Amino acid sequence: EGEEELVLDAAAKTGLADLLTVIVPRHPQRFDEVASLLQSRGIAFKRRSENPQMAENVQALLGDSMGEMFAYLAACDVVFVGGSLLPYGGQNLLEACAMGKPVLIGPHTYNFAESADLAVRAGAAMRVADANQLARAIQSLFANEKKRQAMGEAGRTFIARHQGATQKILHLIRF
Repeated sequence: EGEEELVLDAAAKTGLADLLTVIVPRHPQRFDEVASLLQSRGIAFKRRSENPQMAENVQALLGDSMGEMFAYLAACDVVFVGGSLLPYGGQNLLEACAMGKPVLIGPHTYNFAESADLAVRAGAAMRVADANQLARAIQSLFANEKKRQAMGEAGRTFIARHQGATQKILHLIRF
């Protein structure tokens, strides 16, 4: 809550005319609130629940559906992981890394501190301090397809390197 405004500010500051911002609120009770925010800002948007035809003028898609995060991730070019610009602790960035997407995170990732730090060190994620840096990072990534691809590949490699914990623990338990 409150972070959508910052993300929308960042999207507007990018100056990218064809940017489609997809906002997926964590909690269903916030769907209508975010729709009202988009309307109040005059942002042309569609709700996923309406199975919309995407017109050229649509600037945002409101992900007001459950169980479709992987579809949203698969369709995107860059992921900003929410709950991290404000001191909420961040959401899980591992799915986006596994999907080979370049990931942007804010400074507040204490819920996933180790994963976030390791992803940044691996080149799979980039940390931004605020909405202004988020806008610049989005501009930079959309201006450089090779960098987007490199971050995505670094994400896949990062996930592959850290898989297998369950098997390792089962092996230890057996012996």
